[in-house]
Amino acid sequence: MSGQDCSAMLLDAGPVVKLDGLGEVRSVRWGHPWQFDTPAYWVSQAEMFQSVDNYRIGSNLAEEVAACILGGYGLPALVGVRAFEAVRDAGLLNRNRSVTALELERVLRAPLLIGDRRVRYRFPRQRAQRVAAALDRLRSEHPPAHGVQLRDWLLRLPGVGPKTASWIARNHTGTDDVAIIDVHVLRAGQRAGVFDPSWTAARDYSRCEALFVAWARIGGVRTSVIDACIWSQLSRNGSIRPSSTA
Repeated sequence: MSGQDCSAMLLDAGPVVKLDGLGEVRSVRWGHPWQFDTPAYWVSQAEMFQSVDNYRIGSNLAEEVAACILGGYGLPALVGVRAFEAVRDAGLLNRNRSVTALELERVLRAPLLIGDRRVRYRFPRQRAQRVAAALDRLRSEHPPAHGVQLRDWLLRLPGVGPKTASWIARNHTGTDDVAIIDVHVLRAGQRAGVFDPSWTAARDYSRCEALFVAWARIGGVRTSVIDACIWSQLSRNGSIRPSSTA
């Protein structure tokens, strides 16, 4: 192959693919697997990604809700997991009893052991109040069992935004009809041309999610896998998860 042919191959933007999300159609240059940041690149990376079959943190919905409320929001992942384990091990996630925000706060104020260090959990009062309110709602109502319906129900919980609700629904049900649009996925989607550069997760979550799901389906990969693949690669580059309400 001549140098001219190689240059032409590298510059070839690939076919135009139409992504349909919530009735909004975007024409996207698909690119090729060797072209970083194109839709085709991320699909090829997802195909090779060592994903897990089960994303659950908790053993039931109440535990999953608590784990996801206590995690995220700019916290290192392991800190959120340790906070959840502390609350669970204190018996405060037992479905047969009610729990107060004060009980949760007491546990969250105790230092958490991370490796050989003890760290303080951020915003223990705020998170305790959110978890207590969510657990009360779970005891008094019957949430849907599946995917998008569960995610939409979770949005009614205090302090739970679309990213956290989608995270819970994905973990608990394994659905690929929702996506966790954090800062890494948002930026990857913008650079790939799937999302408009002006879109934000706070204002445009639904349209980003719908187009991300369409991207995964056309690429023949699971939404959860390409989501996890993007986060895994980009978070290693020093990016930080957003700290605003998700």
